[in-house]
Amino acid sequence: MDFDYLFYSELPIGVKSIYVNGKRMTIEEFQKAKNDFLIKKKAKIKSRKTLKK
Repeated sequence: MDFDYLFYSELPIGVKSIYVNGKRMTIEEFQKAKNDFLIKKKAKIKSRKTLKK
């Protein structure tokens, strides 16, 4: 199952940790993973546009 949708939505106020596939992540770890994911996603989109030219 794909959990990318978690990176595109805001978390409710007061959440202290998130469980994904049995792994516990703190909010700080989640924010770092979210930033890394979005940077990689942006790079993929940018490289696709470059290749299509």
